[in-house]
Amino acid sequence: MTERFFGYFDGSCTPNPGEMSIGGLIKSENGDVISSFSDSIGYGTNNRAEYISLLRLLKLAKENGIRAISIKGDSLLVVNQVKGEWRAKNPEMNRLKFEVVNLLENFDWWELEHVNRNENKEADILSKNN
Repeated sequence: MTERFFGYFDGSCTPNPGEMSIGGLIKSENGDVISSFSDSIGYGTNNRAEYISLLRLLKLAKENGIRAISIKGDSLLVVNQVKGEWRAKNPEMNRLKFEVVNLLENFDWWELEHVNRNENKEADILSKNN
């Protein structure tokens, strides 16, 4: 069976809209950090930052040859839109959702789960550490 990895993503925006930053990391099954990112990405909204962070995480997983990933994030909007449980009414959110869904097709297995901010602390810190 393919090894499963765990990805965590978060986006930050201060104020909202304002300066966006993103952070995330990928861990192996035994908890070792495989890769991480932390970047300022310009002006926008918190939802845009969350989507861009998830996109960066998926690209990083693909670059690392990961085929199975359990993704966790604290943005209920992004998680529910990507899973198709909520509609993306905003054209930009819909475009970003489409990019995420297309990237997910590169994986043999994936899951996307909403978690509370306290379960996403490492990604939260990375998203504010630049």
